[in-house]
Amino acid sequence: MSIKNPHSNVTEAPLIELPLAVVTVGEIGHVHVTLDGTDFPAPESDVPWSRARFGELLDALTVNRTRTIRVEVRESDGTVFTDIIHTKRPITSTHLPVAPSRPAPASQRARRGRTPQLLELGGAGFIPGEDITVALTISSAESNTRGEAHALIDLAQLAEYATEVLLIGNISGRIITEQLP
Repeated sequence: MSIKNPHSNVTEAPLIELPLAVVTVGEIGHVHVTLDGTDFPAPESDVPWSRARFGELLDALTVNRTRTIRVEVRESDGTVFTDIIHTKRPITSTHLPVAPSRPAPASQRARRGRTPQLLELGGAGFIPGEDITVALTISSAESNTRGEAHALIDLAQLAEYATEVLLIGNISGRIITEQLP
């Protein structure tokens, strides 16, 4: 791959190259994995990679989330899912906020200021260990004849008109929709 500046005749190398993991899923859930074109077998030879071990596989490929990689999951029906698995960000003292100098409140409720109103959502059909995006539906849009979609959001709608929540599997593409009360 190369990046070409339309105003120059010089072809530049890509800015970032990520290791590529290709996960091929067979009909019965058998999983074959390569990392940059080289087979990536499970650590225990008698227990092969499978869908049930997908989270463990991602940890192994990313060296416990210390290495960012690009993952392609190729399903037996021909569908392909692609994602970038990022490293965990280390917590350092430079990222921590400075604590206020006032005395600490007596209880957690007093520190929080208000009692949170929680809503529990759930769904099934995701890949074990998969990251799930939780999204609010503000409005909907329709794509044009080229498959492109654009949306304008009135920022006042963010809290006022949200009526449903989506749980979206980042790898599987599975979407669960829940209506808000």
